[in-house]
Amino acid sequence: MNRSGFIIAAAWLVITIAVSGQAQKTVWDGVYTEEQAKRGAEVYAEKCAMCHGDSLGGVESAPALTGPAFYANWEGETLNALFERIRMSMPQDNPGSLSRTQNADIIAHMLRVGGYPAGSTALEGQAGALTTIKVLTYKP
Repeated sequence: MNRSGFIIAAAWLVITIAVSGQAQKTVWDGVYTEEQAKRGAEVYAEKCAMCHGDSLGGVESAPALTGPAFYANWEGETLNALFERIRMSMPQDNPGSLSRTQNADIIAHMLRVGGYPAGSTALEGQAGALTTIKVLTYKP
């Protein structure tokens, strides 16, 4: 192997080790705080409930944000995928108008309503921060 091939292989190894060092979490690992979920409930009531309903059950053409139909669509996905979907397309009348913190707070509210446990660390709204957290309907 020539020198440049060795450097590329070494760099790949370092990246692989760094990525594998990030522990995979699930929504069952207490990934949001109660305080965050309360803030999320307030934003949800103001920006989301008119379409998705007060109890997140969905209204007419707006889908449920909790329950079997919701989790069937999001099972095994990362919270980052959900976060980006909300960030880019919601609220429907003004997509992308919510801050990253507000979007993370709304997800915390959704998790609390879905029965997932709170923890001591809030969900982060930074780009890519939620890529290691998987949505699982049932506790592993």
